[in-house]
Amino acid sequence: MKNRLSYFITRSSMFGIGFFLLFKNIGKDAWIGVLLGSILGIGIIYLYHLIKKYLAKESLKDRLNKTFMGKIFLLLLIVFYLYIMMIILILLPMFVNSFYLLYTPKILVVIPFMLLAIYIANKGKNTLSNLSSLLFIFSILIIAIYFLLLIKYYDFNNLIPIFTVKTNSLLLSTIIYASITTIPNILTINYEGNNFKDDLKNYIYANISILFITLSIILALGEPLLKIYSFPEYDVLKQIKILDFIENVENLSTFVWYFDLFITLATVTSNLKETLPRKYNKIYFYLLILLIVIISNFVIGENYRIISITFKSYAFILDIFLVIFIALLIYLKITNKKKSQIKNT
Repeated sequence: MKNRLSYFITRSSMFGIGFFLLFKNIGKDAWIGVLLGSILGIGIIYLYHLIKKYLAKESLKDRLNKTFMGKIFLLLLIVFYLYIMMIILILLPMFVNSFYLLYTPKILVVIPFMLLAIYIANKGKNTLSNLSSLLFIFSILIIAIYFLLLIKYYDFNNLIPIFTVKTNSLLLSTIIYASITTIPNILTINYEGNNFKDDLKNYIYANISILFITLSIILALGEPLLKIYSFPEYDVLKQIKILDFIENVENLSTFVWYFDLFITLATVTSNLKETLPRKYNKIYFYLLILLIVIISNFVIGENYRIISITFKSYAFILDIFLVIFIALLIYLKITNKKKSQIKNT
């Protein structure tokens, strides 16, 4: 069965990080960075397609567990999973504490999401794939509704003039966008049912939705406000009033971002459980999750300066992992070639 995991994973890093970095670096030209970054990101999606191709329907763990070098790659993948999990567990309570439960301890915000992600991971891949297909419909519907509700607040003068930023800033933002929207998609490597065309469609759907949201923020807020808000994708919706008296309709929009974060969290949790050694699997699994929850909430989450550094370095860290994944592709290609040579002899 086809899944929509890559749609949610592509979008998840934009909330609270991607939009903030884009608007801070290139302001109202952020939509250009989205377009250019989307084109660049297709190359990374194709790279992951090649990794799937060289796996030849064998799971990544089974393939890499056969050699010492493969086990090193497995260890690096586990580190990557934990890193993505940490980012989500920092971001989620930061948003909730900013707008809703102002005085609720971060740990109480994180625990329900984490427990539900563990539950989904224990249910298996089919449950997660089916859930992603179902939530995809709701996500598209909610985005379309809010896009239409914001139209009357648009001021197209906020878009012009274009190309007002330095070329270096635009290129940097393009790379940042491509990195944070595509590199986490390696989480879908072990999921069957999608070929390159399906993954590309999901990626394009996600980028179209991000482009609509980016344009809506620029047109409705204008450049002076773009760089002020920490969550401009949420703050822009506070303008909406239906029939001049129905307010606070922006709260419904949060479901879209919760879908993105939860599906990504559930996917990375499932991958972590599957990648860890079978012996003492549950012990390793729960200990690592406990460790990440503690680090996210009591070490990083309590220090705004560390949070800022973590988010600003997010794309750079992902680029380092991309180099590792390219090395993984080369490793799989070499081992495939050796296998074919042995068979021919």
